[in-house]
Amino acid sequence: MTSRAAEQFARVVVEMAPYAHDIVFVGGWVHALYLAEANETGAIRTDDVDITIPHVLLTADRPTLLELAERAGFERDPISDLEGATVMMAYTNAAGETVPIDFLTEGQPRESVRITGQPGLTAQGYPGQRMLLENSREMRVGTEIHPLLDPPRTIRVPTLGAYVVQKGIASSTRTNPLKAAKDLVYLYEIVRHPHLGTVAFAETPVLQARYPAEHQRWKIVLEEALITPATMSNICDELLLSGRSLGTEADVKRGVTAYFKRLIAEG
Repeated sequence: MTSRAAEQFARVVVEMAPYAHDIVFVGGWVHALYLAEANETGAIRTDDVDITIPHVLLTADRPTLLELAERAGFERDPISDLEGATVMMAYTNAAGETVPIDFLTEGQPRESVRITGQPGLTAQGYPGQRMLLENSREMRVGTEIHPLLDPPRTIRVPTLGAYVVQKGIASSTRTNPLKAAKDLVYLYEIVRHPHLGTVAFAETPVLQARYPAEHQRWKIVLEEALITPATMSNICDELLLSGRSLGTEADVKRGVTAYFKRLIAEG
């Protein structure tokens, strides 16, 4: 995560305040926010700002989400105007560095889904988004993220259990193996944390009854990761290169394996 990404995340939080109770922040930022809330620093972060939204989201006299994203400094990619394309927006600074913002909703991977009540907004479909919307909580974010968040603001993020399950599902939709591994790294960083892991292990079994298909898909992803050497190697490389784990690759692999097996058994 870069300083420009933190600033843009803060701008999105501020500008999207009219929808604070309707939208849920997801993706790599959630992992970083939870670790920050637990007073842990150095989390692996992402530049992308990901927001999940329901299929129907009325403006109710508010600006549209696209208008608010523009106020936060994001510009619409002309490719978004093609028939059937999802909306693509990004902030670009003077050096040409970019921070994308993605609007996600329940659907098949990368399916284009028009959002009723939000003119011009076609979101990206991804499985597990309904689960994230239905299992979310409030979180206060402030100057520990960026000075723009003074006073602190309230946003919604997934519960730990829902986040852990959806990160596994997200990994299975990736075409880039490194991004697939990074999803599992985010998951691992949560479950190995002394406090966050306790909560995640308590919440994931509860989701099984309400979301059996998602829960089963998640377990399959974990099982496949354990028997796929390239995936385990990519997970270990991410943890070692970022300084989030120490020791040899074999040491890190043992730790990841132990937690994944425990999730399969108990989650």
